[in-house]
Amino acid sequence: MTRCKRVPLKAFGSASGGATLVEVVIAIVVLAFLVGSVPAAMLAVSNAHFRANQIRIAENLTRSEFEYIKSQDYNLGNVTYPLVSLDGYDVIPVDVGGFWCDVEAWPIDPETGKEIEKDLGKEPVVYKNDYGIQLITVTVYYGLAQRPDESKNLLVSTDYKVAR
Repeated sequence: MTRCKRVPLKAFGSASGGATLVEVVIAIVVLAFLVGSVPAAMLAVSNAHFRANQIRIAENLTRSEFEYIKSQDYNLGNVTYPLVSLDGYDVIPVDVGGFWCDVEAWPIDPETGKEIEKDLGKEPVVYKNDYGIQLITVTVYYGLAQRPDESKNLLVSTDYKVAR
């Protein structure tokens, strides 16, 4: 009988008297770090999602501008244009909260890929030769002011338009 009574005492260990103050403080500090890191992680995820959403909108705007410009007839000697131009290509006016586009097109030499020399003696500026290929650059900005110096440049894309 005495043998059965001693086994449970050894199994539970009679020397442990509970947690010390140091163990409790360390556990509270670890718990505080874990709980404190959750809001920071959520903020990082939210910022990444917002940035990805901005890039997605900018890509869609760029794709729409390119397709709309390519659907129009080739405009010989076109240089640059704002949102709507009388002598250049028409562009899609952007009315998406805070986003706006700057679109440029200029003739290039197909062999070198460089801009063709301008005939500076004429107004508006025209090019001496137009080989039927233009480099189109669409820059999408994000900001309340439609000025590049006060807005964030999100995406710059280039494509080509060919006279057909």
